[in-house]
Amino acid sequence: MPDLRSGRLGTITRIAGWFVVFYTIATLGLGAGIYVIGESALREQLDDRILAESDYLVQVHHHRGMGSLRDTLQRRDDRGVNALGYLLTDRSGQRLGGELTTDQPPNGWAQIEFRDQDGKRNVARSLTVDLRDGSNLTVAMELAPERALRRTTGLLLLAGLGTTLVGGIAGAVWLTRAIRAQLKAMNTTAQGIISGDMSLRMPVSQPDDELGQLSATLNTMLDRNSALIENLREVSSGIAHDLRTPLAKVRQRLERMTGLVPREGALSDEVERSIVEIDAALSLFSALLRIAEVEAGALRQYFRVFDLGAVVCNVCESYMAVAEDSEKSLACDLAGGIQVLGDDELVSQALVNLLENAIRYTAPGSSIRVTLGRGHGRAVLTVTDDGPGIPAGQRDVLTQRFTRGDRSRASPGYGLGLNLARAVAEVHGGHLSLADARPGLQVDIEIPAATGH
Repeated sequence: MPDLRSGRLGTITRIAGWFVVFYTIATLGLGAGIYVIGESALREQLDDRILAESDYLVQVHHHRGMGSLRDTLQRRDDRGVNALGYLLTDRSGQRLGGELTTDQPPNGWAQIEFRDQDGKRNVARSLTVDLRDGSNLTVAMELAPERALRRTTGLLLLAGLGTTLVGGIAGAVWLTRAIRAQLKAMNTTAQGIISGDMSLRMPVSQPDDELGQLSATLNTMLDRNSALIENLREVSSGIAHDLRTPLAKVRQRLERMTGLVPREGALSDEVERSIVEIDAALSLFSALLRIAEVEAGALRQYFRVFDLGAVVCNVCESYMAVAEDSEKSLACDLAGGIQVLGDDELVSQALVNLLENAIRYTAPGSSIRVTLGRGHGRAVLTVTDDGPGIPAGQRDVLTQRFTRGDRSRASPGYGLGLNLARAVAEVHGGHLSLADARPGLQVDIEIPAATGH
């Protein structure tokens, strides 16, 4: 079962993460655009003001002369609240007017440094023009507003970025948890259905959203599949039940015939062989019904905690004599204190099938070993033999119903032993696996160990 709480990034987390990255980049881009546009607009506004002031002062000089220009500069400086600074110099660079304390700037636009009344150095944007008499007029404006805008824009950008990150991460965490909770519920339900509980259905918390519609669709599909499976199971069970009754009657008649015919002779032999064949058919139907019952999961309601070691020990003791009669040896190595939740009769039947296969398909003198241990919270029951084994390509196929290996086709059987053992393992929440024992075959049944016992 996939662990939705694993540390690895899942699809939902990656999508949420990419959304956070996208909106963070978008916020950075928007903030940078606002900063550039705002600074450009402020610089253009500042230049327009400087240019308008410079043009006005040039007109004052042109129409009213140098004296009037110096008086105008003096009046502007005396107000003390003007954001503009002025410097008027003659051809030799001597100051004629204005209180701007700086070196003579070059003609045109420039960025200069000046000292304020407190002696502090500041930066200003300036425009220097030549007047008709050869003197120079500089009009400058401090760049403090531009720096303030830059700081304000930077702070706003950081605040917006932080808000986006916090909100995006919080939203991503909430979205991830909300979707994971719904997917976890669906996944848990799916695992229960896989385990055999066909009555389970996907939870539908919000019927109108996409996940709710998906759950409803899956539930419709499960209802149809459940109906089809139940139909098939009823037909199979009905056929098996219906055939068992006439076969049992035929067997009874054949048994009565044994008392009516001579014990020695061809007719008596045919009657005996017919009884054997009918017994085999009845055994087949019983096995099919048993497998259907196990796979349906209906027996799960009768599960209880039992000592697996005691059950395996009883089966091994029963089959030691059978193995000796077949000129084979059976050894058991069982760990104690292993308890599982399940049906001890089903587990016994699964082990019996594995032992009968091992005895039937190995040569005289072969060794069979049964081990029971614990690993990673699971009980591991292993049956190993040193017989011919099974090719790797056939191991998965042989656990299917009515499937037999090439070496077993000449011997009696219907290919249901491993299929029943696998069904028993799966109904207990475990699994059955085949491996190479080098030489021979190793069959492992892993079942979750009971907790709290």
